[in-house]
Formats: sequence, C-alpha cells, structure tokens
Amino acid sequence: MSGKTITFKREIPIRHEVDVCVTGGGAAGVAAATAAARAGAKVFLAEATGCFGGLGTAGLVPAFCGVGNGMRVMGGPFCNEILKAMDIPSGAYDREFSYIDAEKLKRVYDEIITDCGCIFALEVRLAAVECENGIIKSAIFTECGDESLFAVNAKVFIDATGNGDLAAWAGADFAVGNARGIVMPSTLCTAWANIDWDKFDKSQLFSQLLQAIDDGIFSLNDWHHSGMFPVGKGIAGGNFGHIYNLRADKTASRTAGWLDIRKRTAEFQTFYNRYVPGFQRAELVATAALMGVRECRRITGDYILTVDDFKNKARFDDEIGQFAYGVDIHPLDDTKAEFERFQREFYGNLRYKAGECYGVPYRVLIPAKLKNCLTAGRCVSTDQPMEASIRVMPGCYLTGYAAGTAAALAKDGDVRKIQAAEIRNIMEENG
Repeated sequence: MSGKTITFKREIPIRHEVDVCVTGGGAAGVAAATAAARAGAKVFLAEATGCFGGLGTAGLVPAFCGVGNGMRVMGGPFCNEILKAMDIPSGAYDREFSYIDAEKLKRVYDEIITDCGCIFALEVRLAAVECENGIIKSAIFTECGDESLFAVNAKVFIDATGNGDLAAWAGADFAVGNARGIVMPSTLCTAWANIDWDKFDKSQLFSQLLQAIDDGIFSLNDWHHSGMFPVGKGIAGGNFGHIYNLRADKTASRTAGWLDIRKRTAEFQTFYNRYVPGFQRAELVATAALMGVRECRRITGDYILTVDDFKNKARFDDEIGQFAYGVDIHPLDDTKAEFERFQREFYGNLRYKAGECYGVPYRVLIPAKLKNCLTAGRCVSTDQPMEASIRVMPGCYLTGYAAGTAAALAKDGDVRKIQAAEIRNIMEENG
C-alpha cells in the first residue's frame, strides 16, 4: 500500500426509505426479508450477485445440511416452506442431508421474494454504513447503474451478509477464528457431468483418496473429502477441496484463495477419473461463482452461544427456535493429526442422537453495541464451534426468519423491546 489517501465526498440519493433494510440475499437474507414483509413491514433487500440464495445457488453447495434431527424438520417455518417448494419428501426430518437443484432453488427464491411484496435489487453491494450513537441511519450501496451509489434509510437493519460487514462497519464488536485466530477452511464447490452412479460406491471413496495421496496426485494432501452428491441424472455436485485460513474479509486472502483452489480442482478431476469407478468419464462443468466461506466475522451479541450450550442441550427463555446440526468444524490445516481431531469431534460427542436439539436465543441476533440492528446467518453471536453448527442453510433460515419477524415488530427501531414470545408466536402461526 502506498500510504497515500484522498478525500472522497459527494451527494448520494436516498433511493428508499423503509421499515427494514436487509443486506444480503442468501438463505438468511431471503428468510428475513420474507418474514418482515409478510408481517406488514416495508422492506428493501439487497443482493450482491445475480440471484438469491447465496451458497445454495451461486455457490453450488449440493445439499442442505442439518435439515432434520431424526424426528422433525429443523430450521423453522421457512425451512418447511423451502422443502415443500423444492418437492423434497416429507421424510426429510429423518436425515441430515437433502440434495439441491440449484436452478430450481433460484426460481423458488425469485417467486417467494416477488410474492412477499418487498422491494429488492440484485447486483448491488454494501459500500458503507452511516451510524451515530449505535443507531444505523443509512446503508450505502454501489451498483453498475447510472447513479453508482445510493442510500437506503430504515428503522431496522438486518445484517445477512455472511461476513458481518454491515454490523462491523457500524461499529459492532466481532470475533474471527479460534483462540489463535485460525478460521475454518473455505471450499469452492463444483458441478460435474458424465457420472455413472450405478458404479459409484461411496464407502470406498476414502480408501481411494488415500491411494491417490500415496501416489502423489495432490499438491496438498486434503484428508477430509465430503465427496460428490447426485443432483441430477449423470450430474454431480462436488463439495471438496479446502482453502485453509482464507480470510473472507481480506481482499488479498480471497484473491490468493481463488487462484489456488481453481488450480487444485484439476487435481481432483485426475483423482476421480483415475481412481473412482463411475467417474472415469466425469467432466468438470463449472466451479461456483461464490466461494464457500464457512467462517468470517462472528458479531458479538447480547449473548454468545457456545459449544457448552451444545453439549448441555441448552434451552433459553428467549429462544426463537431449536437446532440440531453437529459441530461441523472442518480440519483447520492439511495435517493428518488435524483430520483425525475432526473425525473424533464431529463423529464423536459433538453430534446429537435422534430428537435432541439446543435452543437458539433471540439475544444472539442482537449486536451488543447497536440499537436498531439484527444479524442473521453465519455471522450471529457464537463461538467458533457453534458457528460450525448454525452456519448451514436450515440454521440460516431459522435465524433469518426470526430476525425479519423481530424487525417488523420493532416499530420504533429498538430491537431490544421485542419479546421472544412475540416472535415465537408469529413463527408458530406460520408453521
């Protein structure tokens, strides 16, 4: 960096004045905007890409994780709505995973957002936040249109950016990574064609991976391999390949990560073509347009949900729902010892039996230093292990729908005046 600065000053048009402004149109943002609009609020939803859904669509994540706890669907009323719209069988609560047709999911989100009556815009990015004494006044967005910059004023703002940009830029405290500052690795998901699923035996995949590692196929020995998921006839979605310690809030780190993982994705094609029956003719069709970031900022809220809450199956007076997905912290580096640590924890005492769950308190959605802001999705207030549980799409649906409901109830913008029971009542009425 040169160290030089410029002073940038200009008048920016206020394009919208609304009750609720939602930044980010991924799973959490769509749920939040929908809930707020259905509750009668005037809502603006901003999404940086050309589609809603975030990692489930533009990110090509091939499966919903944490759909059920063996007895019921988790993720609240919006999760039920999405499963129904996607024609996922009602028995989804019997399993943790349900596969995603990304193009269909895009259309489902389009229809829901259009029908709920909120104002929305695609391909607009949050550029700045105007905040005074803990009260956010305006969110500034950038676009490719004629005005390039515009402002949105609102009574309540919901940070569904994933990285916690809005709350952090407004002055909220946050944490990143574990005690040593190491974050969970990211993954670039992929789309593949020409698969013969009849010849594929997933139970053999790990031994095939070990053989490829021994043969020196990979430039980086990535021991944890989630593998391929069937997302169509002869079509697979790949969720593998880690970018270790990628900081999604740092441009240089993101840039290096993109180049590294695209290069290593070609190595995975070699692996599948040579070692995995059913994939001899598999072709890489696309890498995702969004990096699969598992962790960035965790905004510090009025309560921090911790791994002890998971172990104790904690319940709260102010809870807005329950969740049950395991503490899915991927290996934090490429050593075999770290992979074995992951196996012990995720497949050991950090997963629930059927019917078990923990409560999610409303306070984890409220940034401690802000008065008219809520968080939703993977930037809510948790420690690192609990972020690894609630970050998945059904968890985002739960926190997003609760945040949107609360924002609509906060007529004067003070989100702490809302009682969790009011939020629960509305969510229960909606399924």
